[in-house]
Amino acid sequence: MKLTHTNSLQEILTNHNANVKKKVFIEKGEIPQLMMFGSATFKPGDKVETHLHKTMYEVFYIQTGKIDFIINEKKITAVAGDCITIEPNENHSQQNNYSEDVTWIYFGIATD
Repeated sequence: MKLTHTNSLQEILTNHNANVKKKVFIEKGEIPQLMMFGSATFKPGDKVETHLHKTMYEVFYIQTGKIDFIINEKKITAVAGDCITIEPNENHSQQNNYSEDVTWIYFGIATD
């Protein structure tokens, strides 16, 4: 059993943008196939450049705000309450083009 108090977690930098910080609830290796489970905040103007994961699904649940995802060159605007799943080998990026912060929880599941 593990209990994590979100308020006690330290914010760390994300891999794809040094301006975006995250809190990690469950780290890679704690649960088989789970790469990470955490939360992040995107401030207005924050973005993650296009990238892909060859062997990982990535799932985002938008808690607050609105954010643009580009997935395989298709723009999707996700709003609070939306959940988006990105499959392995899908090119994707995110950008907060709006005036309020975006918060989400997200996780990755390995396929290998």
